[in-house]
Amino acid sequence: MAKYGLNQVTLIGNLGRDPEVKYLDQGIAFANLWLACTESYRDKNGNNVDRTEWVSVNLWRSHAEFAAKYCRKGATVCVEGRLTTRTWDTPQGEKRSKTDVEGRRIILLDGRSGSGELPLTAVPVSQTSGNFPGSDTHPDLHSDTSGEGMDDLPF
Repeated sequence: MAKYGLNQVTLIGNLGRDPEVKYLDQGIAFANLWLACTESYRDKNGNNVDRTEWVSVNLWRSHAEFAAKYCRKGATVCVEGRLTTRTWDTPQGEKRSKTDVEGRRIILLDGRSGSGELPLTAVPVSQTSGNFPGSDTHPDLHSDTSGEGMDDLPF
């Protein structure tokens, strides 16, 4: 019997700091972002409450280079990706784990320098030089380049 699942995350938030970009030995770009996703609600006493969840986002290749070039602390971004969890043992023998978002797409929502320009989008995975390290396939959910449905656009 086949098992089915979906591991997909879409987050909108503000960058807590500039992206940390590194290059692996093979020249592959890697970036880590800290995304603050804040929700606002009223508590039972009618007071406004803000709750912020900090999320670690990892980007590879063109997405990492996009973040390095265009994203800065405070920028509002939309990240689409999947959850990944790493586990390890500390030198003291304790088990540790960390869950991150492996970004497959990043969109800068507030334009460049507040100029009111349209959002910038990083190159889809299918147009980069390959898949993410450590995996066999990462299908790009946004790879429809056929142009079908373009006539339905209102502009």
